[in-house]
Amino acid sequence: MAYQNVAYQNARLLRAQLRRGAGVFRPVGPVPRDIAVAPELPPGDVITLPGRGPVFVRRADGPAGEVPLLLLHGVTWSADINFHGVLAPLAKTRPVIAMDQRGHGRGLPIAGPVEIEDLADDAVAVLDALGIERAIFGGFSLGCLVSLQAALRHRDRVAGLVLGAGSLYYRDLVRDRLFLAAVRPATVFARRGLGATIAARYFGMNRARRNEEFRRIWPWLRAELARTPASSVLAVLGAVARYDLRHRVESLRELPSAVVLTTGDTICHPRMQQDLAERLGARIVRVDGDHDLPFADPDAYREAMLTALTLVTR
Repeated sequence: MAYQNVAYQNARLLRAQLRRGAGVFRPVGPVPRDIAVAPELPPGDVITLPGRGPVFVRRADGPAGEVPLLLLHGVTWSADINFHGVLAPLAKTRPVIAMDQRGHGRGLPIAGPVEIEDLADDAVAVLDALGIERAIFGGFSLGCLVSLQAALRHRDRVAGLVLGAGSLYYRDLVRDRLFLAAVRPATVFARRGLGATIAARYFGMNRARRNEEFRRIWPWLRAELARTPASSVLAVLGAVARYDLRHRVESLRELPSAVVLTTGDTICHPRMQQDLAERLGARIVRVDGDHDLPFADPDAYREAMLTALTLVTR
């Protein structure tokens, strides 16, 4: 029975991957100049990190005295893209900060080699700039990796972990090894401006079948995705390819943590997410969705994040 369940899940994920792959050939149109509809978001500011540079941060006030929550987004996304649907609900429980990570959105530029450790240090530098001693780190996908590195490098600054759609190692599957092996040669094309619409094509796939809210804010999303250059995405993916915390994460088992496990994820296999949770000793919140859960089912994503945060703070 267990074998049949695994086989069914793998077949389901393969069908979804093929469907996603077809989205590469779908036109996404030009970047809109005027945005008629955009999500309601808390105030945002550009703050300067000493020795690093300017970075865009959104802050939502929450109940005084509660440990703040720092949100770290996924690759190709920005903080606004990843968390626009959960900032206000999460802020009802505690102050919330969401930052654009290096090479993404309005984050710090990537001018040379970059590692996940650099992004983790950026996140702690934001806490320093805001005068925050400790925070719960909430990471999605790439943000999951960065949160774990922050906990390893700056243990006294991390009060807990709320992780989602992430893994400890991204070279276990043949599919992932082939993809990451193509990152370096693809960088040559990215420097010539090619590949700038890949992220938009991924989201544009089947958008007519998505919820009405997705279709309504698509012009805003299309413009927001265009903020992140393909060359920066490839530089960060190169760092992801070198990332392996399988033998280090057990030192964080005493840290309160929860994992939002996306059971239909075609980017980060559910088995990899399960492995992360087990090695970390984290509570698991399962939600039926793909890697684009924040848009495909924003209500489910919001409830999963609130549940995971409750488990961590309890």
